[in-house]
Amino acid sequence: MIRKVFSFLPKTRVSNPVSKLIRPLFEKKRLKSVLGGLLSATTLLSSALWVPVGAYEGISTQSFVPNAEISVETKKSAFLVVPEMRGVSQRYNRWHPGADITAHPGDSVYPVESGTVVRVLNFRWGYGRHLIVDHGNGLTSLYAHMGKILVDEGDVVDSKTAIAEVGLTGRTTGYHLHLEIKKNDRNVNPFAYLRRG
Repeated sequence: MIRKVFSFLPKTRVSNPVSKLIRPLFEKKRLKSVLGGLLSATTLLSSALWVPVGAYEGISTQSFVPNAEISVETKKSAFLVVPEMRGVSQRYNRWHPGADITAHPGDSVYPVESGTVVRVLNFRWGYGRHLIVDHGNGLTSLYAHMGKILVDEGDVVDSKTAIAEVGLTGRTTGYHLHLEIKKNDRNVNPFAYLRRG
């Protein structure tokens, strides 16, 4: 008796006719853009609903409260880090360790405080073109998705030094500054360190 040795292999599958009709629609650039926008909006809304209480030192980061009241000015000079900011597209939370501040391409970016540029990096994915400033006393800040970096490692900067320009590098869906602040190697809410202009 002869047995089929390869009987466990799946049979050749034929695409569903409906799939053949719908697939070209999803491959269009415009529809991909719309779907990406919907995904971004969903992410933004889900992050806006919850804000960690433990964003400040001495408070547990395990506790969450509903985002009852957070006001952010979107006028010119609302924050000195990005004087031309247009708004905040994503806030700090457990799953997003920084704040995304929207601005126009090429807008200047300034450090939150005086410090020394310790790293200037350029990745194709993730943070893209980004830099890290050490402010001393265990405080560091990271500025990501920059279009152009205007400083080098070792440069001493202050809050009036333009360190970069807003760009669209790395993994991002729009022009913005991704700002992260770490205190003693622990991410904290960047809004606690931003100064209004």
